[in-house]
Amino acid sequence: MAGKTERVAPVGIEHVALDRDEQGALSVANGFDLVVDVIPFEAAHAEQLLELETGALLAISSASVYADEQGRTLDEAQGVDDFPEFPIPIPETQPTVAPGDDTYSTKKAKLERILLENGRVPAAIVRPCAIYGAGDRMGREWHFVKRALDRRPYVVLTNRGAGHFHTTASENIGELVRLIAARPRTGVFNCGDPDPPTVLEIARAIGEAVGHRFEEVLLEPAGRGEVGQTPWSAAKPMLVDMAKAERELGYRAAIAWAEALPLQVRWLIEATRDRDWREVLTRGADYLQFDYGSEDEFVADLAKA
Repeated sequence: MAGKTERVAPVGIEHVALDRDEQGALSVANGFDLVVDVIPFEAAHAEQLLELETGALLAISSASVYADEQGRTLDEAQGVDDFPEFPIPIPETQPTVAPGDDTYSTKKAKLERILLENGRVPAAIVRPCAIYGAGDRMGREWHFVKRALDRRPYVVLTNRGAGHFHTTASENIGELVRLIAARPRTGVFNCGDPDPPTVLEIARAIGEAVGHRFEEVLLEPAGRGEVGQTPWSAAKPMLVDMAKAERELGYRAAIAWAEALPLQVRWLIEATRDRDWREVLTRGADYLQFDYGSEDEFVADLAKA
């Protein structure tokens, strides 16, 4: 349930526009068997959900809540030395950050705890990773799609393109939600694609989908914000375990990344055609970088070395 927007509801679906910050805004959900909140962020959002009279709750959280055995998290990581050392893959039993109000992950952890410990209504938590799909306002794939459309001759990748950060297709989140809805429960479930790609595989697949071949400039690991970083760059693997969902819910992925990626590329191209991409990818506009000048200068210096 997001803020007020204009959209057409699918046949048989009632669409209600609302502002969740208004008092009693979610009361329209009273009486339903299940309420799925895809954008909860604050502790107040969890408390707001618990005010409803509903059969069960499901909240989309994030795998960024995980911490390693030394307490290191994604929020603070700047490079190789302080990047968390997670088990591969990460089970739902892995420790999380302490609940709090300081960062994205601590806020997610706080709302998770409120829902999981409510004791009144079944409340499930889904922890996806790098989400993508039609309608995505982040559009991580645009990092390479735009470069391919602009016919950039090369792509610069830190960590030699070996970064491995789990991707999550929206279709796979939907399948997990469907299974939980059929058997509501309180618990936490990871959600990631069955075939998570490396950064280099993403770059190559997007180039192929757009019909453009990049020359690959592969660098050693670098810190955040440096040339060669991408939306999936990770100094060490960040991959989640899907065994619990498979075991307890009978989960099977609805789609593989290799199948979903061309669909995402096609949607991004169509959605941004004859439009400023920042109007379409409103979250990505604050995150995605296309400083071609710095890349060209960097590559030119490499050639001189």
